[in-house]
Formats: sequence, structure tokens, C-alpha cells
Amino acid sequence: MTRKWMSAALAAAFAVAPLGGALAAGVNKSQIASSLASKGYSVQDFKPNMLAVVVGEHVVLVGVDGADADVSYITYLNDVRLGDGGHKFLSKFNSEVKFGRAYVDRDGDVALQMDRNANGGVTMQNIESDFEVFLLLISKFLSDYEAQGSV
Repeated sequence: MTRKWMSAALAAAFAVAPLGGALAAGVNKSQIASSLASKGYSVQDFKPNMLAVVVGEHVVLVGVDGADADVSYITYLNDVRLGDGGHKFLSKFNSEVKFGRAYVDRDGDVALQMDRNANGGVTMQNIESDFEVFLLLISKFLSDYEAQGSV
């Protein structure tokens, strides 16, 4: 029984082996900083595992937890005030957007977050693309918020 399981696992590994090299490139914090700065963003070192990237009036925190760990994108929307319908709005937004989430943190601030599971590594193109997607997520949230009126 164990031999069949190992054979199946090896067959699966060989089946995806050609893709493994493209997905296994490790990316570190300084590479992310250089890449985003080359795109014209103001990038600052924020914490040992985090960058702060200024985009217009928003600060996007990019967290990197080691070369083979998750990369997180977080922003706090200080101008967003959720009223009585706020949790319903957040629930609706989160049900429509599958790659990120909006929540109220323990200090009562509205936050948007998106994570990339980078187990095995990611490429710089993945990071750049994810960053642009996160900026679109911010725009969508703010647009939906404004369309709702006073939430």
C-alpha cells in the first residue's frame, strides 16, 4: 500500500516538474523594494520583514516572511468610516472579491489585505503583478464604498 502511494506521489511530482523551476525563484525584501522603486513608487524600509510603499494618498505595507513564505499586502483606509451597515458592506465586498479581504482591525481601522502563498518561492513578476492587483482592490473597495453612500 505504501509503495503504491509513493509511486503515485513520484508520478505527480514528475508530471509538474517542468513547472517547478519557473515557480521556485526566491524573492527577498530588497529585491521587492528595488523592483517597486524602479516602477516609480516611493519605497521605504518599515520593519525587518516589511516595506512601506506610498501610492498616492495610500501606504501599502508589503510584508515578506522569508524567501519561501507568504507575501502580504495591507493598507489601512483611514478616511473610511463604517456606520451601522458597515459589517453588511464588508461581508458583501468580501463575498465578491475572492483574492483579498476587508476587515476592521482591533483598533477599529478599516484594512484591506491580500496574501500570496509563496511556499516554494515566487518570481518578481508575480510580486509586481500582485502589487498592481492590490492597487485595483483598493480602487474597487473605495468605489463600492462611495456607491453605497453612508454605510
